[in-house]
Amino acid sequence: MRSRYFAGAALDDLAADAGVSYQTIRRRLEQAGVPIRGKKKTELQRKRMSEVKRAPIPEGQLRELYAQGMSCREMGAILGFCDEAIRTRLIELGLSRLPPKARPEKNYFWRGGYVVDAEGYILEKCPDHPQADHLGYVRQHRLVMEKVLGRYLTPEEVVDHKDRDTSYNDPGNLELYASNADHLAATLAGRRKLPPEERERLRREAVLRARQRVAAILAASGNGAGQSP
Repeated sequence: MRSRYFAGAALDDLAADAGVSYQTIRRRLEQAGVPIRGKKKTELQRKRMSEVKRAPIPEGQLRELYAQGMSCREMGAILGFCDEAIRTRLIELGLSRLPPKARPEKNYFWRGGYVVDAEGYILEKCPDHPQADHLGYVRQHRLVMEKVLGRYLTPEEVVDHKDRDTSYNDPGNLELYASNADHLAATLAGRRKLPPEERERLRREAVLRARQRVAAILAASGNGAGQSP
């Protein structure tokens, strides 16, 4: 909690995450010798805010994740920036924010346990999975391969999409490699290096396909039919 507070998290957010009152968090931090932020910012806080405002957050990817209804914490985890930097950028873009305490299943944007990441992979909510991320998600293609094998994959194992479509998770389109080195050796051989603009175009197309697939899954299940994730 100390580290998050020093990183710029608000007392209200810390209290909501811990399930206690604002006053309790404030008292505990004061007891630990942590100076509570007031209206007058310290030199460290001013420096921190300056760094936050200069954070090179990619607008396109931020808007894509925002459209999925993610909180600032969830977007920051994917893009590699702190909560405060994401909040500041959203304010600049005129986009409303979800509080860090918001969970997908508790807000309007919930899409039945699926999200699409910035690379076009479909993630499923599996909080009890041993390799779930800190938000409780696992990439769907790994779950499909585990079902085929009847066991959990090891962290070193890599599941590749044969047709390069990162959201087409049919078992017949998936291939298992023992390590990332084996995966790269098999999939990069003879492939030309694409220019940055081409890679970005392919990434955006992958995200769009993944969203369409999630929408189809939800429409078929009756959960969120007609909504585009």
